[in-house]
Amino acid sequence: MSTTSNRNRLRFDRAEVTEETAGRCRVLVSLTLGQLVFQGDAEEAAAGSGPLKAAAAATLKAVQQAAADRFTCSLSDLDHVNALGKDLIAVLVDVKFEGRDVQVFGSCQLDGGEIDAAVKSALNATNRFFELAMRN
Repeated sequence: MSTTSNRNRLRFDRAEVTEETAGRCRVLVSLTLGQLVFQGDAEEAAAGSGPLKAAAAATLKAVQQAAADRFTCSLSDLDHVNALGKDLIAVLVDVKFEGRDVQVFGSCQLDGGEIDAAVKSALNATNRFFELAMRN
């Protein structure tokens, strides 16, 4: 991999989950682009898939910030899926880019923590738009 492409690639640094009041949780996601750090946070219900949805939504906020708002993205849906014998976290993301509205799919295999997989599935969904936005 060349150094140039590495500088233009967002990397997942960490996700921190904190319990909030009234059965809610907040997830803070940190992404790096070269030496720059971008953070996004989101709050959801602490039960069920809430923490995963918060992690994905927080990731999308950080991605949008890293792209200097050259496109917008929001979480449409998130689910656990089993495809071809693999357990995955899958997301659908609504993206607005250059006057177009599209919905993109992203996924990540569950091989570690579910929160990390939710973050990586959101990155998987938006990677192409991030690369296009950074070229302009």
